[in-house]
Amino acid sequence: MSSRRVLLLPLAAVIILGLCVWKVRQPRRTSLGGELPEVRRPAPAFQLYDQDSHLVNLESFLHRHQIVLVFFDGAQGPAASPVLNQLKQFHPALKREGVIVLGISTALPQDIRNSPGQPWPFPLLSDVAATDERSVHRTWGCFLPPPSLDRPAGTRPAVFVIDRSGLVSWKNERPQEEPHPEQLVRSVLNP
Repeated sequence: MSSRRVLLLPLAAVIILGLCVWKVRQPRRTSLGGELPEVRRPAPAFQLYDQDSHLVNLESFLHRHQIVLVFFDGAQGPAASPVLNQLKQFHPALKREGVIVLGISTALPQDIRNSPGQPWPFPLLSDVAATDERSVHRTWGCFLPPPSLDRPAGTRPAVFVIDRSGLVSWKNERPQEEPHPEQLVRSVLNP
């Protein structure tokens, strides 16, 4: 009887070890679509000046609000962005829900301030150093390198949502933009 007890402990250890190895080697899948689970990481923080030349620090909103970042074309101005126009229209409802909207472009603060469509109910930030390695556009994956030496670098529009815990979706070592920005207001107001 005593010899069985002595053998039971190593046998249980071997079984547990085998199950652990099997579990680690199995692909990670969700129960719904067989896809890998979404990776969420802390949102990269930044400080930029808004259209009124006030310094806006993203960290002051993190862990308190849901945040919508909208990268838009500074040359065309904020009024040319359908996402910003939609968020402007629904701003009272977003504000009631504690959602912070921040628009980001490469335009100078005074150019944003003098653009059509003023006033905007949320800060429109200026990332004039988009070519810098640590710029907000590069960090968030919205910087487009120049296609040739004689053409300037560009930026691309994108929308990101940071949840109340300060996390954003990630893919390929960069924050992942919202796949359907046209449905953004509905998804933010009805999580």
